[in-house]
Amino acid sequence: MSSKYAVFEINGEEYGMDVIEVSTIEKGLSIKKMANSPDNVKGKVNLRGNDIPVYSLRKKMGIEDKEPDKDTRFLITDVNGVNVAIETDRIIGILDVEPNDMYDIPQVIKCRNNSYIKSIANMGDRRLILILDNDMLLDNEELAALQPKNKK
Repeated sequence: MSSKYAVFEINGEEYGMDVIEVSTIEKGLSIKKMANSPDNVKGKVNLRGNDIPVYSLRKKMGIEDKEPDKDTRFLITDVNGVNVAIETDRIIGILDVEPNDMYDIPQVIKCRNNSYIKSIANMGDRRLILILDNDMLLDNEELAALQPKNKK
C-alpha cells in the first residue's frame, strides 16, 4: 500500500515528509527574532495564538539562507513533542509513494550529520526525493533549547 508524502523543495532538491506528521502548511507568516535560539532556528511565528519556532533546513544543510518569497511555505510539524515550522522554498504537492520505490540511505553516505534522512524515494525519470525523519531533524541541544519552559 502506498504512503503519502508532502513533497517540498529546498535549493532545487526535493524532500518529503509523511503527511501524517504534517499538521498544516502555512504561507505568509512573519518571522520574529527569538532570543538565545539555536543556529538553525530563524526565529518564531505566531500561528493562531501560539509561538512556533521556525527551523531552517537550509542552515542545517549548510546552504545559503534566502529571504522568504511568494513561494515560501511552512510545514507545521511535531518534532519530539515540540511544534516546529519547517521553512521550505516551495511546496510541490502530495505524492503517493509505493513501498517498492523506497530505498535505504546507502551506508557510504550515512552519518550523524544526515541522520534526519530516513530513506530515498525513486520516482523514476531521475527523480529522487529524500524522505525526512521528523524525530531526527533537531539535535538534542536544539530540542532542549526549544522545549516549552515550565511556568511556575
